[in-house]
Amino acid sequence: MRDLLLLYYDSANCCTIAVHFDGTISALPDKPVKWLRRWCVEAGSSLEGRLDGYRKKMGIIQKPALYIGGYPPQIFIPTVSMERDDCLYLRADRIRKIMSDDGIAVVCFDTGVVYRIPVCARSLRQQRNRSLQYLEMLNGLR
Repeated sequence: MRDLLLLYYDSANCCTIAVHFDGTISALPDKPVKWLRRWCVEAGSSLEGRLDGYRKKMGIIQKPALYIGGYPPQIFIPTVSMERDDCLYLRADRIRKIMSDDGIAVVCFDTGVVYRIPVCARSLRQQRNRSLQYLEMLNGLR
């Protein structure tokens, strides 16, 4: 699952929807947090440990980015609290541009895939910038 741009929960079908780099969509059983937790463990840490690390380094409490790891490093930003079923997880390292259109964030990924997301574009840009700063900080530690 290294080629994901976006994850979200489809409550009508009780599954996770995964949007891949090329725009194709696949369904995974269970909620996105289960998959994120699994990928963190496969990368050598727990989901809670990754979130705590981000919170401590960046001083961010709400909606912390989730660094999965690997190469290229994967970092997801949640659109709302991770406990909510309406949370979308965006690959911050693959976002090229975030624009606003009538109060909706228009997210352009580096693969050409574009998604319209009902969140504040300014807030999403701030989350993305902080997550990229975090990646730079981690690269500096190596």
